[in-house]
Amino acid sequence: MKKIAVINQKGGVGKSTVSVNLVYGLACADKKTLLVDLDPQAHSCAIFVENPEENRCTIKELFADPRTDSTQAILSAVVRGNNIKNLDIIPSNIQFAKVAEQVSSRIHREKLLHNHLRKLVYDYVVVDCPPNLGVITINAIYAADFILIPINYDKGALDGMADLIGTIKEVKETPDFPYLIIRNLYDIRNKQTNTYIDSELEPFNNKILTTKIRRTESINQSRIAGEPIQIYDPQSNGTYDYKDLIEELMKYV
Repeated sequence: MKKIAVINQKGGVGKSTVSVNLVYGLACADKKTLLVDLDPQAHSCAIFVENPEENRCTIKELFADPRTDSTQAILSAVVRGNNIKNLDIIPSNIQFAKVAEQVSSRIHREKLLHNHLRKLVYDYVVVDCPPNLGVITINAIYAADFILIPINYDKGALDGMADLIGTIKEVKETPDFPYLIIRNLYDIRNKQTNTYIDSELEPFNNKILTTKIRRTESINQSRIAGEPIQIYDPQSNGTYDYKDLIEELMKYV
């Protein structure tokens, strides 16, 4: 079982969009896949969960009581009433933020997610993290076999990158833990911005995936429609980009 944490403490880089389309693509590649939504905003799981406002066991209950059976929080993924083969979800909700504050004082608090996931059997687990480096994200790093860092083409795209890499090394207790950067929201027309970001990325050249996720209106519309891009527009640039991303990523993890 390979566990991938999708992390960047900067908001607006597309972590949830990457997570949603990544897990759907892995499931379509016949990989038994689990999406764990660790963000209290619950953007990624909302696409795959019918009636998300219903009371049910979520990631909140798993963190609040480590004795809770992990399988109680697992739901089969559904999009527009259709079950998605090979894809399951552990959902989140806004109350998870309060639990995150409560677990900060616990012994071995960084192992809560790891202890739940090690009881499960999947080909891939993808963990969508909140936009911070708090105890919940630390749990994701501790549990992960691999870190995927989305960045966008914004001046602040790399703000805090050194802190993130330092935190990963500290939690994993190794300077060589595998991570890769995925460039998201790429627009070929923005030549000056692209040149600037590429120059800022030079220290990480050996950690950058070749695939870029292009900025497309169809990805924006798929989010509004509540569907993975592969369902919303199978012939879009976004669909082809995510196909390339999954093929490239599977060479590493």
